[in-house]
Amino acid sequence: MLCKQDKYPTDGFSRAPVAHAVPPWECGADWYVAYTKSRQESVAEFNLQQQDFETYLPLFKVIKKQAARPDNMEHAYEPMFPRYLFFKPASRKQSVAAARSSRGVSSVVTFGTELAVVPPDVVHTIRKLEAQRNDAAIDSISPFQPGRRVRLRDTALCGIEGVVQAVGAKRVVLLMHILGRQKTLKVKHGQLELV
Repeated sequence: MLCKQDKYPTDGFSRAPVAHAVPPWECGADWYVAYTKSRQESVAEFNLQQQDFETYLPLFKVIKKQAARPDNMEHAYEPMFPRYLFFKPASRKQSVAAARSSRGVSSVVTFGTELAVVPPDVVHTIRKLEAQRNDAAIDSISPFQPGRRVRLRDTALCGIEGVVQAVGAKRVVLLMHILGRQKTLKVKHGQLELV
């Protein structure tokens, strides 16, 4: 969604990023790194694209609580490197100096007086890792993996600890000791916290 007043995206990171293959003629072009203002990575990306820079904002899938229903979990996309964005000029004649004053950009990363450059093979590797993470099922990226100790919260059994036995997209199966016996219990992701 575009904000009429500011003309930049305001919906955060709701899109699923797509890893693109780098065209062979661009393989030698180095990427630069922009340090963005806090939580304005998408604003900086949009404005750099408006100035004809090629941009890359690595996003990865995370599990988040739903605001309306905190006991349910769903996936969202967050920056892989918060406050950092890769960019490169569209042509050799384009100056990188314009990126410094783009809306959402705090500064361009430098080492002393030299601009920090990222080789294309490093960006390509990041794209592959991003694609792997984003193609993964929610249960494989859940912090509640089999064998981890967890504590129940927001339930009648609040505070009782158990061990994760299995993880599904909507529920986690726990192995617990209740009244001297081992029992399994199915709960929603949002009803657990790591110990």
